[in-house]
Parts: sequence; structure tokens; C-alpha cells
Amino acid sequence: MPRRVIPIVLVSLFFLAMLSPAISEGQAVTGTAKTSAPIQTQETEFQGVVAELMECKRKEGVLTVKVTFRNTGAESVSMSIETEHGKYQHIYVTADSKKYFVLKDSEGAPLAPKYLDGTLGKGQKILWWAKFPAPPAEVKKINLIFPKVLPFEDVPITD
Repeated sequence: MPRRVIPIVLVSLFFLAMLSPAISEGQAVTGTAKTSAPIQTQETEFQGVVAELMECKRKEGVLTVKVTFRNTGAESVSMSIETEHGKYQHIYVTADSKKYFVLKDSEGAPLAPKYLDGTLGKGQKILWWAKFPAPPAEVKKINLIFPKVLPFEDVPITD
């Protein structure tokens, strides 16, 4: 991809993310939004909370992942995953022996919510997403590394 196209793509993705109806600041939601089966589910360090990988999609050099944190327990749970105020150095994708960190826009802001925290009541969930540089087209699976969550491994990429 030519160098001049990359900033345009990143800025466009940033504005699309800001305009999207998705939850961007770790708010709890209980609506009846369209749901599909998770690609993979992992345990977390938060009592009764599971992490569900809902999407892993590659498009135009960008890999988008979406994760839902869901309280399956009987009581409210406070959860916080340190993102170092949006730096996201501890959340990354691995593929083909390489690490891919969260993309940033032209002003250096990550293409992901700034924080990941909240209180989840019984049955509630927090939605989280991020944009990463996509691995080469020949790479068909990734691993998603997330603090306080068991690794999502061998996750198929949808093109």
C-alpha cells in the first residue's frame, strides 16, 4: 500500500469508529442487538466474567477484532483492564512469529476505546474493539493477547 494511502485509511477508520453506534468507552449494555455465536470464549480473572471473541476480520490491510466481556455470574462485577490510558502496549495480535500492536490515527490516538472498565450486572456485557495492522494474506490465523484473559489462540481470520 503506498505511504500516502495509509494515513488516509487510518484517519477514515478513526472517524468511522467515532461515528459507529458501538460502545467505545466500555459501557455496559443490555440491549437486544444482533448477536452471533462467539468465535472463541476464554476465562478472565474477573469472577463470572467471560471474554468472547466475536469478530476477527481482515480488510484493506487492517485487522479488526471485537470482544465482548459478559457477566455470567449471579452478582455485579467491577472489572478494569489496564490499557495505560489508551496506550494498549499489552494488547496485541501475534501471527507468523510477529507482534502486531493497536493501530494509531494521525494524531497518535489508538484505534480502540481509551479505557476498558466498568461494572457488569448479572447478564450484562461490555463491548470492546480494536484495529491492528493485518498480517499478510497468506496468514490465516492469529492469537490475541489480552491482560487478565486467557489467550485467544489459532483464531481464524475472515477476509
